Amino acid sequence: MKSGYDARSRAKAHILPNLGSLRVADLTLDRLRRWRDAMVKAPKLLRTSRLATKRNTRAVDISDEEALRRRRDTANRTLTLLKAALNWAHRNQLVEHDSAWRLLQPFHNTGAARVRFLDAAEQQRLLNASEGALRDLIAAALMTGARFGELARLTVRDFDRTNGTVFIERSKNGRARHVPLTAGGAALFERLAAGRASLDPLLRRDDGDPWKPAQYQRTFKAALERAKLESISLHELRHSYASAMVRNGAPLIVVAEALGHSGTRMAEKHYAHLAPSFVADTIRRTAPDLEVAASTVVLLARPAAARAGA
Repeated sequence: MKSGYDARSRAKAHILPNLGSLRVADLTLDRLRRWRDAMVKAPKLLRTSRLATKRNTRAVDISDEEALRRRRDTANRTLTLLKAALNWAHRNQLVEHDSAWRLLQPFHNTGAARVRFLDAAEQQRLLNASEGALRDLIAAALMTGARFGELARLTVRDFDRTNGTVFIERSKNGRARHVPLTAGGAALFERLAAGRASLDPLLRRDDGDPWKPAQYQRTFKAALERAKLESISLHELRHSYASAMVRNGAPLIVVAEALGHSGTRMAEKHYAHLAPSFVADTIRRTAPDLEVAASTVVLLARPAAARAGA
């Protein structure tokens, strides 16, 4: 599962190089705090070729509030992983004291990520600025809410013409799901599947090869520039899919199921503010409604039924 890969990657990149030579019993609160803080200021690690002699990195401007929040959030995730391993050692009596990491608190206020999404007009502009295999990939992401890896693994047999769905066999949390398609989505996958063998990939590059990570990034960025849209990632098209559903009245449990989440927590975190709010609707219906002119203020009359309801 992806969580296991993520844990190994974090340990290899952030934990073992800095703490791996220390005995657990020799860890101190001050040592762990300095390690946690150093992760925030360290350059961001980038994808690097296996044949490269030096790791690709990018400096981080921590004077930028959003950049600082993201770095602190990353540090918190790595700290959580380390604490889990150290707590296991303590529970199994491999170390006597746990105060060093028990007293170390994560950074606060790091979870309020700014969710970016495209409205319907922007989605159409992006599609119009794309062509060929990239356009099909973008359209599939917008009409399924699937992650890139999920889309890249789709085969012809995963498209169910009869029920108008695509089958995501393996997702981030290991759960499979069927994603119902709109008429436009069904037409897209019908075209992609036409005349193809059942095990062929549904989405392919223009040269016929399957999509692999990072192969779309340069052309995707160029399409965003042609469409005059802010820089977003392909993954954030998933937010566009979910936000459209929420704005159109879909319950968050349905959105979470469509995205492949195991519960509604993430949907509530990112999309609850877009949902029609009973409190907001009630306030707009019952609060004083003033028309402010240049020199007068007029209290607008309300229907008797609304006044009685108030």
